[in-house]
Amino acid sequence: MLEDLARLALDEAARLGASFAEVRFEDSTRELIVYVNGRVVTLSFQRSRGAGVRVLYGGGLGFASTGDLSREGILAAAREAVKAARAVAPGDRRLAPHPLRSASFRIEGVKLHPSRAPLEEKLDLVKRAYGVAREAGAASATARYGAHYGTVEVYTSEGVSVSVERLVVGVSAHVVLREADRTGDGFEVYGASRGLEVFSEAGAPEEVAQRALSYARDSLRASRPPAGTMVVVTRPELTGVFAHESFGHLTEGDFVAAGTSPLAGKLGEQIASEQVTIVDAGLCERGGYALLADDEGVPTQRTVLVEKGVLKGYLQSRESAALLGVEPTGNGRAQSFAHEVVVRMRNTFFEAGDWGEEEIIEETRRGILLDKPAGGQVELDGTFTFNARIGYLIENGELGEPVRDVVLAGNILEMLKHVDAASKRVEISTSPFGGCGKMGQMVHVGDGGPMLRTVLLVGGERG
Repeated sequence: MLEDLARLALDEAARLGASFAEVRFEDSTRELIVYVNGRVVTLSFQRSRGAGVRVLYGGGLGFASTGDLSREGILAAAREAVKAARAVAPGDRRLAPHPLRSASFRIEGVKLHPSRAPLEEKLDLVKRAYGVAREAGAASATARYGAHYGTVEVYTSEGVSVSVERLVVGVSAHVVLREADRTGDGFEVYGASRGLEVFSEAGAPEEVAQRALSYARDSLRASRPPAGTMVVVTRPELTGVFAHESFGHLTEGDFVAAGTSPLAGKLGEQIASEQVTIVDAGLCERGGYALLADDEGVPTQRTVLVEKGVLKGYLQSRESAALLGVEPTGNGRAQSFAHEVVVRMRNTFFEAGDWGEEEIIEETRRGILLDKPAGGQVELDGTFTFNARIGYLIENGELGEPVRDVVLAGNILEMLKHVDAASKRVEISTSPFGGCGKMGQMVHVGDGGPMLRTVLLVGGERG
């Protein structure tokens, strides 16, 4: 049925003079359960179904979408897309050749898909997480279960026909502890592109809640950190924020083509220390979000951005690849069928180094170990301000007192030059809660890396 509807739209666009047309169908479901202090406050299951039509006409690019998957609905969307392209023609918009003709991408090894799991089992996940927090005496506790799954199908006038499965599930816990006049909070999330069978062992709701409690206990007795330029060691979750938020956006092909990225024209240059290798991949066996093909139907690949400090590549959609004269990398993504494709990251992470984690700490005379990102701000020149929820002072190679509400400031291109250690162990994480925002769109991503050591400006209290 969808292929027949696609053919109608493609033929109509060609009849109206379009030199290229693409139809992207989506059928997806979002599930969310929020459990606060023993009560369900959110229980939602939202299905999204529709199509987006993109066309080229005289070098102008037009887009229209519809939730009406009837003959009339798809034809109307095709006409609107051509009308939009005509309005901006003539232009110089174009797309790089598509590497496929026909393919179907499925996530293997899923044992209990959320679409087949009973509601009782999903409710049990949040109740189990809350139960651990309640037994520990939490003043307040919130547990969440989330899932996003479905299929994207892409058809083009070039003869491309690609179907891609999407799936991510997750559980999170946020706990608040109170002791006299002090308050401490802790947050933990576990997500994966697998079925509900993932919520066992390290991903069990009880373990997620225990880790949140551990952070909350440390937060209770933590103080503000000292201020000034310091040696900073980041655990994998915070390392991933630097890979994604600070650096990854600078490699997105649309920013590079526009000349707004400070990395434009620097391929082959040494921009970081030899300890730094950064990768963006659609799939990694160590975790993260499984994106087997992007929203243009281009298969994802492992794209090396930095190798031993040398800038090696950028992230490309079909359009940015055409502008830069290269091949697409499978980074054309859209929030939904109702959104246009833009260049976006997938799983962006620092690769492993050759240090042991304990060795990094032992070899740090004085510094601070930080974990758990808590928001921040990044500019297009790589300047950033990030917050870390919890950390630990390092004195003479040993972990000391906890610190909280740590502010980090700097520029990613300067920070990367000071990286002198990366651990052998790499963690890559993902979540169905939120994601990466750009141009008003939100998509699921993964990020992470090893334990990393560098030098940054730390905001805290002056001695």
